[in-house]
Amino acid sequence: MVQGILILLFMLIIMGLMVTRKMPTVLALFVLVVGICLIGGVPAVGKDADGNAIGFLQVVIQAGAVKLGDAIMVAIFAGWLGMVMEKTRISETMIKKGAELGGDKTLVVTLVLFVVASLLFTTVNGLGTVIMVGTIVVPILVSVGADKFTATAAMLFAYCVGNNVNLSNVNSIAAVIGAEFDDVFRILFICAVCAFISGIIFFCWRYRKMGRKYAFSAVVGEEDSIYQIKGVTGGLAMLTPLIPLVLVIGFKFPLIASFLVSIVWACLFTSVKAGWKRTMNMLTKALFDGFSAAAPSATLMIGIGMLLQAIGQPTVKEALTPIMMVVTPSGVVGFMIFFIVLAPLCLYRGPLNLWGLGAGIAALMVGLNVLPLNAVMGGFCAVSTMQLLCCPTNTHNVWVTSYTGEEVTSVTKRLLPWVWPVVIIGVVATVVLYM
Repeated sequence: MVQGILILLFMLIIMGLMVTRKMPTVLALFVLVVGICLIGGVPAVGKDADGNAIGFLQVVIQAGAVKLGDAIMVAIFAGWLGMVMEKTRISETMIKKGAELGGDKTLVVTLVLFVVASLLFTTVNGLGTVIMVGTIVVPILVSVGADKFTATAAMLFAYCVGNNVNLSNVNSIAAVIGAEFDDVFRILFICAVCAFISGIIFFCWRYRKMGRKYAFSAVVGEEDSIYQIKGVTGGLAMLTPLIPLVLVIGFKFPLIASFLVSIVWACLFTSVKAGWKRTMNMLTKALFDGFSAAAPSATLMIGIGMLLQAIGQPTVKEALTPIMMVVTPSGVVGFMIFFIVLAPLCLYRGPLNLWGLGAGIAALMVGLNVLPLNAVMGGFCAVSTMQLLCCPTNTHNVWVTSYTGEEVTSVTKRLLPWVWPVVIIGVVATVVLYM
């Protein structure tokens, strides 16, 4: 019991270091892993009576680093596709075409760009892509009369909706919790639809309240490029974000194969003017840049893999089980209250954040067998919607608010009322489907 309390206190200290930005999340996870093993009495190196390795250097650090290897590979190939779409100007063209459809009607332009950006984020990911999309979307919105908070919300809502059903993200969550891909996608799709509806209601309410606000005029001009997304081939190229979704969800293709098919598709309809040599050079450069874009997520998953291994060690699990038995809800009502009321604990890499302390908490809850595995998964997926939209530690939140001149914690407070109902629906859907 004492060991369990000490481990939880240590987790809170590490969380405090992350919240105050005194230690990056990636490094904090590595420190957390070692601290948990030392407090839990796991030896650094050792073998049991049968000759199996039991030391944390072997079964936690070494094995944990590759535990989520499949998810890391998927993230890398998803990053490659994202870079191909960026370098061929598919993403940029989709956004500009969307703006053209809206004309000078502020609400219509906002809604169209919200839809287009959400679609893009179902496929592309990473801070670099957020910057690319944001530097096009935000000036267009401001130029047609959106105030800076509405422009900020448009980017964050789009990222939240798209990333919820981003195949790489779905696969990563499935790997962390140990659930089936289809089950995870089902809950996240429900959350994505609800977040999308919440976003539309928000924009309609916002413009009715604020009207047009011309802060500055920022016209996005056309650049001369060898990649001109026009005509029939251009239209087919802009279908690229849908290709992996159709292949995986409709035809049950493997994820990596789906991303490779999508890359080939994008190249087929954009390489007419570029030529073979330039297309090959672009693919190579996009692959390297895709690795770079996926590096933060991959590193985070390495740390989470180690954390899952550390929590799963017999002595650590034994120390934490009595505490988790008290905390973990056992019935439907308790489950709903737990994840709905405590949803903000997903912020600041807290205990309900799967990309922070929540990975370890989820593993413990699954191991207790008090709740069905899919119930635990659904609860964490529901609150992850709040994390995607509002968490001040998200790199996309930090960049978008910095770019628009908003204060990141203020944006969090103002958007919380719009995402909490989404969490509630996600939790209720989990109860209906899996409890």
